[in-house]
Amino acid sequence: MSPLSASVVGRFAEQAAAGGEGEVRAVFRRSFYLCFPGNRYACVGDTSLGCGPLNALISDFRLPALGERMALDTAGAQRWMPAPLSPGAEPNLRALQAAARARVPREGLGCLVVDAHNSLSGHAQPALDAIERWLVGNALDDDTQSLIGLGPGLTPSGDDYLGGVLIALHQLGREAQARGLWRWLEPRLARTSVISGAHLAAAAAGEGHEALHACLHALHSADADWPSVLTQLDKVGHCSGWDSLAGVVAVARLS
Repeated sequence: MSPLSASVVGRFAEQAAAGGEGEVRAVFRRSFYLCFPGNRYACVGDTSLGCGPLNALISDFRLPALGERMALDTAGAQRWMPAPLSPGAEPNLRALQAAARARVPREGLGCLVVDAHNSLSGHAQPALDAIERWLVGNALDDDTQSLIGLGPGLTPSGDDYLGGVLIALHQLGREAQARGLWRWLEPRLARTSVISGAHLAAAAAGEGHEALHACLHALHSADADWPSVLTQLDKVGHCSGWDSLAGVVAVARLS
C-alpha cells in the first residue's frame, strides 16, 4: 500500500519512520503504534491525538489491522518540538493545585498533584520517597524499581511518573540529573512494555506530549489559563497525562 503521509511529526517518530516499513503492534480508537526496524516506534493518529515526540498526525486517518505493514512518509510534515521554558521562572504550584483539586482522576498517580493518595500511590510510596530523596542529592536505591511498569495500561502510571520527572529535569535545567536517572532506568526497562520504554526514551531527551509541556509553561506563568490547559491534559491517554504531571510536580516542588 502507499505510505501514510504525516502532516505533523515528532522527532522520534521521524527517526523511526526512516527505517522503512513498520508493523502495527497496538490499535486504539484514534491511534495505532507502528514498530520499525531497530525496535523504534511511532504513534500514528488523527489530529485530535495532539503532538508529541513519538506522534505522527495523519489527516486521512484510518485504523489498520494488527500485524499490517506500512511505511510512513514524513518528508512534507511539519516537525514538532517542545518550546523551552523561559529561564529563571518560578513554579506556582498553589495555582495548579487550586485548579486541579476537583478534576484529578481517581485512578493512577495524578492524585499526587494535589497531595492526595489512593491505593496505587500508597503501594508506590516507598518508591516515591526514594525518588524524592534522590532529587535532593541522595543515591537511587532499590525501592525506586517498583515504579517501573507499575499500574495497568500500555504506559503504566509509574512509567509516566518517571517520564514526567525526566522531562521536568531537562526543562528546568537539571540535565545532568536527568542523564543520571536515564542511565539507571534504561537497563531496567525489561520490567515494562517496549512501547512504554520508547516513551521513556523520548522523556529522557526532555520530550513528552504537548499538553504536558503546556502544563510546564503554565506552571511557570503568572497568568496561566489552567482550566484550558488541564482540559488538554485530560485527553492524554486514560490518565497518562496526569501521571506525568505528578512527576513534573515532584521536581518543581524541590526546584
